Amino acid sequence: MTLRKWTFTVTPEDAELRLDQLIAKHTELSRRTAREALKLGGVQVDRKRVKVAGKLVKPGLEIRVAFDPDLPPVPTTPIPIVFEDAWIIAVDKPAGLATQGTWASDRHDLLALLKAQRPDLQTFLHHRLDQGTSGLLVLAKDPKANKGLAEAFASRDLEKLYLARLSEPLEACTVKAPIGRLRGADPGRFGCEGDLMDPKSAHTDFRPATAEETAGLVPGHWVVARIHTGRTHQIRVHLVHLGRPILGDGLYGGAPSDRLWLHAWRLGLQHPVTGEPLLLEAPPVRFLG
Repeated sequence: MTLRKWTFTVTPEDAELRLDQLIAKHTELSRRTAREALKLGGVQVDRKRVKVAGKLVKPGLEIRVAFDPDLPPVPTTPIPIVFEDAWIIAVDKPAGLATQGTWASDRHDLLALLKAQRPDLQTFLHHRLDQGTSGLLVLAKDPKANKGLAEAFASRDLEKLYLARLSEPLEACTVKAPIGRLRGADPGRFGCEGDLMDPKSAHTDFRPATAEETAGLVPGHWVVARIHTGRTHQIRVHLVHLGRPILGDGLYGGAPSDRLWLHAWRLGLQHPVTGEPLLLEAPPVRFLG
């Protein structure tokens, strides 16, 4: 994608201009394209998304504009639901779909598509998956479940298992290496070594997947990852740290492929309201042979 971003501050001379006129003045976008960016949710005024082209903005406020001319049409494929009761809903996020709104759009993401699919549904998000990662995501449906899930994720009182396919085998091991954003990296990346910004502790267990666990999947070097912390890109970064990047992970030096071979597979937790044990699973159907 060719995402383009601009940030500017409204001047006193801009006070009488409509928002689409402001964007055309301070960016390389035409007024027509500015209105398209507004419609998609790619404009923020004072860190809040705004979609009204005729809005007048006070001097001194910051405006952020993001536009991606390569954005595809808004997806219409239904989001698979793997579990639902009165309090929570678990879905199988398709690969290539952001969990929530991106810089350029608040219409091309999982939460937006789920809302379009179920307009009556109110959800609370407590964990995310990378855009290229498929699999299990659980959301609360009411405030009571929201509180319980927040406590479970904060205390790490759950078991999160992922499946990943590598180019080379990996023996069972544990990685406890802090993860932070690499200063100056473009595109943005995270790492365990180097000039890291705000590194935080991270803990991942790896083991080879069994033949039973990978029955029917594309043959390869499959590993099961259990994360005890929830850092951005944690599994991807810890595997790079081991010299075993995920197949298809171009950001971290993985061998080329048409997909990122990483799937959020199973989640074990206590039900946030009833306290009953739950084992949720999203079968890795996109990796079937």
